[in-house]
Amino acid sequence: MSENSNAPEETISISIVRQPVFDPQRKLWGYALFCVGQGGPVRTMLPESDGVAVSVASSAYMGLQQIVKRGMKALVGFSENSILKQLPYALPPELTVVQVTADLFRKPSMPEALERLKADGYGLAVLGFDPAEVFQPLYAMTDIIGMDIQGVTRPGLDELMGRARGYPAGLLAVQVQDGAQFSMCRDLGFTLFHGAFFKQPDTIKVRQLTSNEVARFNLLHMLEQEAPDFQQLAEIIQSDVSISFRLLAYINSAAFGLRRKIESIHQAISLLGWRKIKNWLRVVLLNDMSQKAEAPELMNVAAQRGKFLEQIAKDHDFWGFDPEILHLLGVFSLLDAMLEMPMEDIVTYLPLEGKLKAALCREPNNEYLPLLQLAQHYEEAQWEEGRQMIQRLNLDGAKVQAAFQTSVDWAAEMATLNTT
Repeated sequence: MSENSNAPEETISISIVRQPVFDPQRKLWGYALFCVGQGGPVRTMLPESDGVAVSVASSAYMGLQQIVKRGMKALVGFSENSILKQLPYALPPELTVVQVTADLFRKPSMPEALERLKADGYGLAVLGFDPAEVFQPLYAMTDIIGMDIQGVTRPGLDELMGRARGYPAGLLAVQVQDGAQFSMCRDLGFTLFHGAFFKQPDTIKVRQLTSNEVARFNLLHMLEQEAPDFQQLAEIIQSDVSISFRLLAYINSAAFGLRRKIESIHQAISLLGWRKIKNWLRVVLLNDMSQKAEAPELMNVAAQRGKFLEQIAKDHDFWGFDPEILHLLGVFSLLDAMLEMPMEDIVTYLPLEGKLKAALCREPNNEYLPLLQLAQHYEEAQWEEGRQMIQRLNLDGAKVQAAFQTSVDWAAEMATLNTT
């Protein structure tokens, strides 16, 4: 027996981050999943996949229920070690696409293990395409071939795809950054798309807001008043059946553990308190305003971003930033993509000070802009860029990491409640 056998086991908190994958019509196909976690005073980010299957299957991860209910796929990367440990079997085969690299196929034990997974009903995705003859058996049984398009010219990509089309697999474009890259990849024949492109406005429209959108913005203004009229707020919520239903579902969810059911909007507002009702209503109102196919995913990112920035402000009070203000900044930061309008037009309706509006418009030399950029690095698993930004801003890396994990869990909860 080792000397440390009686030592308490370190508790590791794991959360699952989901990045959406879309089809050529920009409809949601599924999610690429990866872990983030912490334990003890410092723990690095965990983009590696060995813990994903167990964490998703064993935890109360609310996003998994959404994926299953909506018939979405989960694209999960696995190492040789995790496959040999049979970790993919912790996830249901009808849900899971096992992602590996082509080089993994060179391992003596891998061909048989991958064939077994295929026989048991799991999808197979290979990240990267190598036309070498040794990989032909791998691509012959692959369902999806993923290609990272960053730094690859269109002719180079076209040449690779010409060879990949000889296999029955669908083609996944990875790290698609904007609408122009999405259109290029779709024209080349890609069938699935992953990246930050959905967070960019697809088509900027010169238009007036509808009366319903203006009403939503007016309610957002009311939420930012220092002395709100709770009676008026309750009446406004009661006049909207959809919002009323979702608020009561939220307050009666297991997260609050109330002994008796709340059936009154007035009671719900009183129990939640002003701060919580504001944060919840912002997410609901903005979600209702966007009619894009990607709206639920945009709102999930916006909610996550708002919570992330809020927590960073709380944990780094030497910055002097108001956590509530940073929450607003994050939640509003994707409005141009949601409404397909220039942010410069949208900010005229927002209850924000000039510096925050300038940050939303991505004006340079703005004190809030680096925090928005940090949030984007974490959302897109750009860990090195995130570490550099943390150093530049003199932030505590462990606290930033913990803030991101908190925001992931909070956004997953909000997404579940808003689709109830």
